[in-house]
Amino acid sequence: MKSNILLVLLIVIVLYCHQPNQQDKMRDINQFVKSEIEKWKKELLISGDVGGPCEDDYAKWNEKYPESYYGLPDTIQFKTVDMNDDGKDDILLYFPAGEACTGGHEEGSDFLKLIYSSKNEYLQNNDLRATIEKEIRFLSNRQTGAFSRRAIFSVTNIDKQIKGTFQVWTDDDPDCCAGYEGTFEYNPFTWKMELKQHKVQ
Repeated sequence: MKSNILLVLLIVIVLYCHQPNQQDKMRDINQFVKSEIEKWKKELLISGDVGGPCEDDYAKWNEKYPESYYGLPDTIQFKTVDMNDDGKDDILLYFPAGEACTGGHEEGSDFLKLIYSSKNEYLQNNDLRATIEKEIRFLSNRQTGAFSRRAIFSVTNIDKQIKGTFQVWTDDDPDCCAGYEGTFEYNPFTWKMELKQHKVQ
């Protein structure tokens, strides 16, 4: 009887000692994020969505990356949060487009990539940038009755939703200046967006 109790206690101690602690979990997620960032950089460069970091010589940069308009930044930001409420952290990678590397002054929307848990695997959503721009334009058109020709946004926070600021250009607006601006909240799992906007004076 005593030997059985000792055996059970030994098993419990061994199992407890081998459970990953918070530091191990953070190290694992940080390694995973680092690996995903490097993969995303390669994907963005191969697809031509961005070129290498901007250079002082615009023409030289444009020769190297003729399909690209924006360049990779020095740092890609990320946030880990359980966005789909399954008890596992999801990861949003993002960075601002900034001004064009071609010498233009037109700014673009933040680049985004969502890596989310689905049962026992991680899946990816690379279309968030285009989806959010499209939804902003659609809701802006409905609210204002004006036809939008362009929208850009910046991420300001991520919790259960992606939150940010945006600008919208209508056909009546000059290239320099958006006619409307505001804030948005978008849920990538329910596809619902809330938009608050006002006319720029």
